[in-house]
Amino acid sequence: MRRLPLTTLLSAVLALSACLPRGTRPSSPPPPTLVSVANALFESVESEGTLASVFMVDAVTGAPLYARHEHVRLLPASTMKVVSTSAALSAFGPDFRFHTPVRLEGTQLGNLYLGDLVVEASGDPSLGSWRFPETTMACEQLAEAIHARGIRQWLGAVRVSNADEGPYGLFGPGWAWDDAAYAYSAAPTPFVFRENVVDLSLERPEGQDCSSQPRRPITVRYSPAFNAPPTVVYLDPNAQRAGLGCVRERGSGRMRCVWRSTAQQCPRKASMRVAIDEPQALFTSCLEEALAVRGIWRAPVPPGVAAVPSATSSEPLLDFVSPSLAELVKVTNKESLNIYAERLGLLFTRERMGTESYPALRDAMAQELVRRGISPRLLRPADGSGLSRYNVATARGLVEVIYTSLKEPYAHALLESLPVAGVDGTLAGSAVTDGIRGRIRAKTGTLSGQKAYVGVAERPGDPEHPRVVFALMLGNIDEQPALTASQVFEHFAQAMVSLPVR
Repeated sequence: MRRLPLTTLLSAVLALSACLPRGTRPSSPPPPTLVSVANALFESVESEGTLASVFMVDAVTGAPLYARHEHVRLLPASTMKVVSTSAALSAFGPDFRFHTPVRLEGTQLGNLYLGDLVVEASGDPSLGSWRFPETTMACEQLAEAIHARGIRQWLGAVRVSNADEGPYGLFGPGWAWDDAAYAYSAAPTPFVFRENVVDLSLERPEGQDCSSQPRRPITVRYSPAFNAPPTVVYLDPNAQRAGLGCVRERGSGRMRCVWRSTAQQCPRKASMRVAIDEPQALFTSCLEEALAVRGIWRAPVPPGVAAVPSATSSEPLLDFVSPSLAELVKVTNKESLNIYAERLGLLFTRERMGTESYPALRDAMAQELVRRGISPRLLRPADGSGLSRYNVATARGLVEVIYTSLKEPYAHALLESLPVAGVDGTLAGSAVTDGIRGRIRAKTGTLSGQKAYVGVAERPGDPEHPRVVFALMLGNIDEQPALTASQVFEHFAQAMVSLPVR
């Protein structure tokens, strides 16, 4: 049985007074308040089996204004990014920048260089990224620096130092193995290049429809070009929805893709970004392509030949400098970039614990929460991005992260990084009214059956509580609810901004 629309439900709540005895009936129903509307909203949600955990406080005093199951532990999903990004901002400040030095170790004989190019891994998640003008042209900048040295031939290798991921592997604890091929699960290796993803594109032979197996092979391309894994493509012409999905087969290393089409949708081309585990190989391929454009020939060192001559020098060549931490945090939270959140969380961990590992990250984050006066029973981070199913959080714990951050010098940078409802980031598509648009900043989080929001709402009509900090967490969401998670958030947002608290 479908539930009543929210407007009908709230009308019924406001009309309850009509059922009172004649002598006790008020002259008119009480006006709606944030508490009455929120209670009706979440009672409706919970009647379907969804669990709603909500907490809201005054942004200045911390006084609780609304609470519902605020101590219940749920999966925070990507709202965990406010923990890792605020921790990094607290440790390094908004103006911090990663530095990735590059040096030459070898000997130059005229236009011939014998030796290695060494990159010192810094953990910069933006190196080679297309998101920033200063990072997009990394290979071209490096090739130009080599060309400026008069080098036209190079016998040697590209080496990355400090790139060992340690005994804990490439992925965070509790990550789903079948997410591994997707861009959002790119491994947060100590050396990151192009966000550890490449573009995979498929193309059907000319004149080939979807109803039959192709007479000629599907064209598979990876860009940038590198030593791509074997890729097997399966066609599903009877799918309910067209699309492309790929996973890496455990054990074989192959990429297995399923290309779905329908009777109405038979695309000739499809593409997606897939994660890679060897960013150094991708970086080497990118650099070789940029060198070739400048007429520089490079060959790897033959087996049995010393990579570097005995008489060598080590000279700095280039220093890749990242955008500011404030800019990195902004793209992390607005676009919900997992690899950025992981690298920032691990950067914080190295600064606090002297090492990078997920056990160390858990301890470093726990210490940071204790520093802020947040009980570990309210929030238990297992990774920096929220991909881990081992993360647990409460609405109260998430609110306290934002609330304590507002007291810190980096508060503005963190607030600026949060998506704005109806404007940008993961909240750009929110169907909020004009009166709400731009007044709510919130980090979103999504996993199967789970949805979470944490952020700040402006209340221009309330001089007593002009700004509030809130968290809304929904668990065990039905596949076809009367109200989607987004609609629940939008109704709650309307009440937060426009209604008196009580």
